[in-house]
Parts: sequence; C-alpha cells; structure tokens
Amino acid sequence: MSGRTFLSAIIAAGILTTACSKENKTQVEASPSPTSVQAKQQQLQKLPPPELVQVQAALKRVFKNSVAVDIDQPTFLVGDFNGDLSQDLAVVVRPSPGKVADLNEQYPSWLLRDVSHTTDPRGPQLQVADDEVLLAIIHGFGAEGWRDLQATQTYLLKDAVGSSLTVQPGKEFTAANAGKALPRIHGDLLSEVRHGASGYLYFNGPTYSWYDPKTFKPDTEMRVVHGRVPAMKPR
Repeated sequence: MSGRTFLSAIIAAGILTTACSKENKTQVEASPSPTSVQAKQQQLQKLPPPELVQVQAALKRVFKNSVAVDIDQPTFLVGDFNGDLSQDLAVVVRPSPGKVADLNEQYPSWLLRDVSHTTDPRGPQLQVADDEVLLAIIHGFGAEGWRDLQATQTYLLKDAVGSSLTVQPGKEFTAANAGKALPRIHGDLLSEVRHGASGYLYFNGPTYSWYDPKTFKPDTEMRVVHGRVPAMKPR
C-alpha cells in the first residue's frame, strides 16, 4: 500500500468514526432518560397552585376578552393533561357579554370541540351560545407550563362541565383500573359527574373525549401522536 493510499484510508476511517459518534449522540439526545423525565415530573409537583389573577391573565392571553371565569362556579385546575411534562390549566368559563361572535370566529389560538360528538369537517361549524358554560384547557409550554407567554394552544370544550370536577393523575387511574377496558391515556384526567354519570375527560391525541366506565368500548384504531410522550398503557 502506498503512503498516499494509506493516508487516504486513515482519513476515511476518521470521518466514519466522527459520523457514527454524531449519530449516536443524536440518538441519545432524542430519547430522554428516565432520570430526566422524573426530574420534570418533580418540577411539575413543585409549581405553586394557580391564583385567580394568573388564571385571568392566561385567559386574556389566549381569548383576549372573549371569555371570563364562570362566577357561578369559579373552578380552575392544573395537571399534565396531554402528557408532555408541562403543566396545563383547565378553567370553567362563559362567553363575555357581547363577545360570543368572536368565539364563533374560532381564532387560531384555540380549537372549539364538543365532547359529546365527533367533529365532522363536512358537518355544520360548531357554535358557542350566549351564556354557555364551557371548559377551556390551555396546554402548557416548557417549565412554566400554562403561565408561559408562549402557552397558547387551547381547547374550548362544549358539553364538558358537570359537577365534582377534580384532577385524576394518569398513573393512579391506570393502576386503579388494571384489567379493565380503558382508552389510551396520555396524561392526567378530569374526573366529574356529567349528565348523571361518573366518568372522565381525557386527551386522546387529536382532542378531548369522555370516558364512561359503564359504556366504554375499546377503539381498535391505534393513534400515533407526533412529538408526545408515549401514552400510559393499561396494565
């Protein structure tokens, strides 16, 4: 082997080694370690409880002045509902006086959905009625969650507010219902009594759905949601 050929072989080997090293580094960075996930979960638990003035500021950031906290039942709860390790906010709201037309324009900042019906793009557009009770869920962004100024992805849910609304941690839910037919759970759930039935609001990937333990039938379709923490499967 000539000196020139030998030198070329060494350079090629060095380039290959560097490329492999970079590829391995990328693969490691793309998959967060269990320690990293645990640290983020602990960080979520340390966040202070929401205050009314903070909730109002978050609503104004997303909806401008189109909705307000429902004064008849001032309810706001926090949890990681979409399973991305960032704290979300759920608030019972009503349209502000004279602002229902703004809500029905459906600004890009939020998605209007009806928990009782599957949204059909070919069907009539959903509408908010005057003085309708709605549930707004603002998805968090980063370590500050729903408080972050960039947290604007929001679902505005019709027919979603019942009584006894509380947060049910996703892991506790799946552990307590082991062996039962369950939907795919991505994060925490909202437990409540709705239309006389006890059940849960949960994020299924595209939107929020209602889970009634007495009437639920497993969906055979497997949904894959890009960029989300893998759903917690029933054990």
